[in-house]
Amino acid sequence: MQVLLIDGFNLVRRIYEARPHDDESVQEEVINSAVQSLRRALRRHKPTHSCCVFDSHDGTWRHQLYPDYKARRKPTPAALLKAIPEFENAFLKLGVPSICVSHYEADDVIATLAKGISDKGGNVIILSTDKNFLQLLNTHVRVYDHFKEMEYSSEWVNEKYGVRHDQLIDYWALTGDATNNVKGVAKIGPKTAQQLITTYGTLTKLLNHPPDNSTGLRLTKHKQDAETARQLAQLKTDVKVGINLKQLRYQAK
Repeated sequence: MQVLLIDGFNLVRRIYEARPHDDESVQEEVINSAVQSLRRALRRHKPTHSCCVFDSHDGTWRHQLYPDYKARRKPTPAALLKAIPEFENAFLKLGVPSICVSHYEADDVIATLAKGISDKGGNVIILSTDKNFLQLLNTHVRVYDHFKEMEYSSEWVNEKYGVRHDQLIDYWALTGDATNNVKGVAKIGPKTAQQLITTYGTLTKLLNHPPDNSTGLRLTKHKQDAETARQLAQLKTDVKVGINLKQLRYQAK
């Protein structure tokens, strides 16, 4: 089993921003480019099953936990949101259905599907440029950047961040995530975070036994910030998606 999970909005927005468009509608060229990109992905990865997962663009559990979540991010163009059904219909003509679960980001839905499939021995390819999916890497789950034509590996994560892929959540809990407007621990940057996680192994051990220095004082003062950032960074794997794999079987059209 080879399941291709496409981060839908990640795909279409990248194409939308790179192609001619106006403020009122999505040009046919943008939709055609998205279709061609998906067609290339299907040819490359040869999935037995596939689906495209879109964000619901309503309030999520992350916004409830942290009201400033994504507060500084550029608003989603209204024209693009309005055109999502057109993208979904175009993808379905290729044999790829779309999924959207209210009050959940596509990341959580994809993570839930990936875990369920990989736990049963199936292979998963996540098509996205979103770094959050790197936490899911294992022998059955791969992450592929369609635009760079690059597969991310555990070795790449270690070289990039200086920690193992299973330590990324704790690493981001310290550094924060500027993209999503999530603060970590004040004055702890990537280098210090890497050293701390490498030394202590986990954020829990670090917070329970902080070093006896100024960094330790900051960790104690901003413990709640770190724990909240960790919770926000960790993808949920228990979303009730309401589908079965039979519905995702891919047949080339």
